[in-house]
Amino acid sequence: MITNSQQLINDFISDMASFASKDVNPSQITFDSWAAPHSSKDLPPGKAAVYVFSLTGLAKAPAGINRVIKVGKVGPNSNNRFRYQHYSSGSANSTLAAAIENNPVLWGYIGFPGNTVNSGDWLRKYTDRNNFYFSDFAICGVFEVYARAMLGSIYEGSLSGGA
Repeated sequence: MITNSQQLINDFISDMASFASKDVNPSQITFDSWAAPHSSKDLPPGKAAVYVFSLTGLAKAPAGINRVIKVGKVGPNSNNRFRYQHYSSGSANSTLAAAIENNPVLWGYIGFPGNTVNSGDWLRKYTDRNNFYFSDFAICGVFEVYARAMLGSIYEGSLSGGA
């Protein structure tokens, strides 16, 4: 789990002002955390979100506790993506479950036991989730890029094929 979500937000706001000459009102960004084992909730109405999956200590993975494995974003009309699609490899293009299943070379690193378990169940049990909510979708997109850079997520880009 991201141990200091508020600090990430504060740094983002500061860097936006310093380097992008853009003022971001701190009240425009809220967050919550879902500790493992977690259940998904709905995206708040009218909000966009950046979500972060990170490993718990239960995963017993060389990647380490709190290691970020995925940062993503959804728009205000993407509740299905926010709520459940990443937990099922066949639910949509480019899900975290599919990225894990399709890249066995990383299974040992993240502590995934392989296709003998349901990847969605594994994600709920062995990852925490931090969610950052925005009323401004443009700021949400910039925050996603910022969070990826600051947190160094494992599953990003095209990971559809495996060895």
